[in-house]
Amino acid sequence: MELKLSQEFLTENDCYQAGRKIVPKGIMVHSTGVAQPDPQVFIRRWNKPGVEVCVHAFVARDEVIQTLPWNWRGWHAGSGKNGSANNTHIGFEICEDDLTDKVYFRKVYREAVELCAYLCKQYDLTEQDIICHSEGYKKGIASNHGDVMHWFPKHSKSMDAFRAEVK
Repeated sequence: MELKLSQEFLTENDCYQAGRKIVPKGIMVHSTGVAQPDPQVFIRRWNKPGVEVCVHAFVARDEVIQTLPWNWRGWHAGSGKNGSANNTHIGFEICEDDLTDKVYFRKVYREAVELCAYLCKQYDLTEQDIICHSEGYKKGIASNHGDVMHWFPKHSKSMDAFRAEVK
């Protein structure tokens, strides 16, 4: 499978406007937390001033839409007792459905694996540099969110399985 990647930068978002750069040291996998498989819904909502969240990309059923340059600081992780993954990690959202459709899950999961493999090559990272938001919380570098562990296990997947597939 080949990664289908397009760009629609969130140029009106305050995060994009700030234009802060990072040196990517990892990747943080998120999922949207709402049954909305259309990434354009998020792009329209987030591409305006005053929105206090911004990710580098959205993963959809058949495509990945990049919304920030990969080396720009996103607003995706929040922070924890040890700092913020916003300063070190590329963050992307996997668009969720109702969490039960196996075919949908397989497609977005595969797209996310392909995106991570691509980013690992671009930034000389390994699969060990990939975490999900809930793992970031446990490491003290993200706010307390459960994504993606509220979804992956429903389809017999874990972050270790995800990392193995990226490798």
